[in-house]
Amino acid sequence: MAFSGSTSGTTFNALKVVDHAFRRCRLQAQNITSEMHTYALESLYLMLSEMANIRTPSWCIERVILPMYQNQPIIPLPLGTVDVLNLNYLTLQQVSGDLTITSTSYKVDFLSETVVNTVGVKWAGASVPLTFQVSDDEITWYTVGSTSEAAVAGEIIWTDIDAAQAYQFFRITSPSTIDYLAITLGNMPQEIPLGVLNRDTYVQQSNKVFPSRPNSFWFQRDIPVPEVHLWPAPFAAAEQAQLILWRHRHIMDTQNLQQDVEVPQRWIEAIVNGLAARMAAETPQVDAALIPMLEGRATVSMQRAWDGDNDGSPTYINPGIGAYTR
Repeated sequence: MAFSGSTSGTTFNALKVVDHAFRRCRLQAQNITSEMHTYALESLYLMLSEMANIRTPSWCIERVILPMYQNQPIIPLPLGTVDVLNLNYLTLQQVSGDLTITSTSYKVDFLSETVVNTVGVKWAGASVPLTFQVSDDEITWYTVGSTSEAAVAGEIIWTDIDAAQAYQFFRITSPSTIDYLAITLGNMPQEIPLGVLNRDTYVQQSNKVFPSRPNSFWFQRDIPVPEVHLWPAPFAAAEQAQLILWRHRHIMDTQNLQQDVEVPQRWIEAIVNGLAARMAAETPQVDAALIPMLEGRATVSMQRAWDGDNDGSPTYINPGIGAYTR
């Protein structure tokens, strides 16, 4: 038999999803207008957004590093955050050595081989792209990471070095002047889970700006971005620590028909069926008698997709009261 030899190599962009949805509505290609494509994309956006209210899609769980600032207990979360799954306070063992500093580089000689897991830069001006390199002889340098994250004066950018190895020399370089207030190099990361407060418990704290190491938080689903309120408020040492956020985020927007829909291959059938049912309800040219069939097909395929969206790990039941506060 002649097999393709390819697995998951077929691309399925938004145009294919939309076209298949229209076909299931029994609409011929010559009858599909640009306006219909526009509101099909809008319906796709609404459907993917609504999925955040049902469960947490496995591919929408994301780890984010957040900086803390002294006496600032309110931490805005990245745009698109739906829920805080875990929030940990991470401390580092700071490492140092002999410094050689120029306007565009920051080099450390540790005098012996040392691992650097994390780099933190507190900026004195606008951030610039940085490259992180290691060496054992100051001749051959290996790039182990980089960052081009935007920040303004007073903000901190943290960058993890993946699969960090021990080297004697570590340097930070940039094509532009590195205008910083402080640079932190650290290893031996230790994470401490923060407790979750409901609104009533947080509001009843008599001193919400008491400075210390944060040990708990209240999650506020605010707009345009949600926030966590730390308690106690971060003290000075928290600026050399991190918040490790595991968040449930929204599925990425599909802004045009040429982009891929951010769902795994196993979900495409469910997305096409769900979109077809929505389009049938919004498109006058679709026979109304088709709508119950399309909605039933969408319900079945969506349930199959959700049932298969797990990591196979054991299930733990926590009989909490989800709607304690509103």
